[in-house]
Formats: sequence, structure tokens, C-alpha cells
Amino acid sequence: MKEQELLFLGLLSDGPKHGYQLKKIMREVSSTFAGFDTDSIYYPLRKMLSRGLVTQALTKAGRRPARQTYKITSRGREEFSRLLLENILRIERPYFSIDLSLYFLNHIPPQPRRRYLKIRLKLLERLERGLQKLKNTLAPDAPPNLITIIEHNQQLLDAEIKFLTRLAAQ
Repeated sequence: MKEQELLFLGLLSDGPKHGYQLKKIMREVSSTFAGFDTDSIYYPLRKMLSRGLVTQALTKAGRRPARQTYKITSRGREEFSRLLLENILRIERPYFSIDLSLYFLNHIPPQPRRRYLKIRLKLLERLERGLQKLKNTLAPDAPPNLITIIEHNQQLLDAEIKFLTRLAAQ
């Protein structure tokens, strides 16, 4: 919940937003780096409302129906700063979904093992191409931090691809 809270507060630090705007931006963000559940944005917003981190107001623009708009509070800005610093300084051991399978790799006969590893390599290479395509399609005025995140993910993928290539060759 802390990372999701960090994301919401960060997005609201750029200015007030209604739920649909938040959901749309979160989808874009999660396609770049994080796997956040964008289906349930109102529960975390209600929690942040109850803690005084955000406020809610009914706004109307033109002929559109009135919408609930969320705005970060000064308490929310303090919490955002605290969460941002905490997140930057938190070091966690990287975890890859394949690690558990690697532990039991000796239970797979050599022929299918090599084939499975090569299939995973193809999937990782496809993901790598997708990241490169995403990077190439970013607007020229895209925030530099998005490019940084994509490059970070590309380097992690590159390391896993190299590792699996060596493992499949053994």
C-alpha cells in the first residue's frame, strides 16, 4: 500500500485530478515500470482521505457531469516526501519469478530444461523489444524519469538474458 500511496500522492503533487485521470495515468505508469492494480483506485483514495492526506471536492467543467476531484493536502505533501525518501533508501533483494524454478532445475531432464530456458529467453527478448519500442514512442517532452526507468528495466532484462543464455548452453 505504501508504494501505491506514494504513486497517488506523487500524481496529486502535480495538481488536482479526478478519479478517471488518476486511473489513466496509473495505467501509463504501470505499463512503464510498476504492476499496480488500477482497478481499485477509490479504496486507497478513501483511506488517504480519512488520514487527511488528500481532500475531495465536487467539480464541474463545461457540460460534463460533476466529478470528484482529489487534491493533496499539506499533510499529504509531508507524507509524500517521507515515503519518497523511504522508498529511495529501501534496499530489497531483487526477486525474479524464475528463482524458485532454478532451485528445482535438477528435477527437469536436460532436453526439456534447455527448451524451457530458450522459451523464457524468447519471452524476455520480446519484453526487451517492447521496452525499446516504448522508449522510442515516448513523446519528445516525456519526463526524463520515464526514460531512466525504462533504461533501468532494460539493463535488468539484459542481465537476466545473459545469465539464462549461459545457463541454457550448459
